[in-house]
Amino acid sequence: MAREALVGGTLAGYQIRSMVGEGGTSAVYRADHPTHGTVALKVLREKLRTDRTAVARFVREAQYGGRVVHPNVVRTIEIREAPLAPPDGVPPSAAPATPLHFLAIEWAGGDILEKYAKRNCPLPLDEVSRIVGQIADAVQAAHDAGIVHRDLKPENVMYDPATGQVKLLDFGIATAADQGADERLTRAGFFVGTLMYVAPEALSGELVTAAADQYS
Repeated sequence: MAREALVGGTLAGYQIRSMVGEGGTSAVYRADHPTHGTVALKVLREKLRTDRTAVARFVREAQYGGRVVHPNVVRTIEIREAPLAPPDGVPPSAAPATPLHFLAIEWAGGDILEKYAKRNCPLPLDEVSRIVGQIADAVQAAHDAGIVHRDLKPENVMYDPATGQVKLLDFGIATAADQGADERLTRAGFFVGTLMYVAPEALSGELVTAAADQYS
């Protein structure tokens, strides 16, 4: 079933309204829920549903994101597996035969910081100060919870210029600060993150500390 074909369907009570983005491992949808209101749904790609490492990373994202509770961090609502009820007019046989792995998180208004900055650069210094200060608060909250984000970049920050609020996103490759080498989901000698923002020590695949986020 095409990713776009999920739109209009229902997943564990979440009515999927539109697809808003996609990455290498998941697609993101805007959805409505009778209790949680408007949320963002991250749905694991079909080809990765049987990949143990991909599923483990997906679950870990929810676990780590749920540990960080702060006004400048998107709130994790739940992670589940559920069958898709297809949109009206689509036969049930067209829906995925197996349950979908999905993560429901708070819907953050505004725009991706990278897009906002490119459209409006150069930004006023006082606005830059407010943005950077809130990102720093979000990162501190993660570190206080024992989580290293490992992928800090403007693409993983939502910014609402109307309210001035920042929300840190995406704990998909985060790690626990006290995680041992035997718990790693990344092979030694490989790095995860984005080259433009990654800390030098991460390039060799070393276990990184909170300093890597500060570098980013």
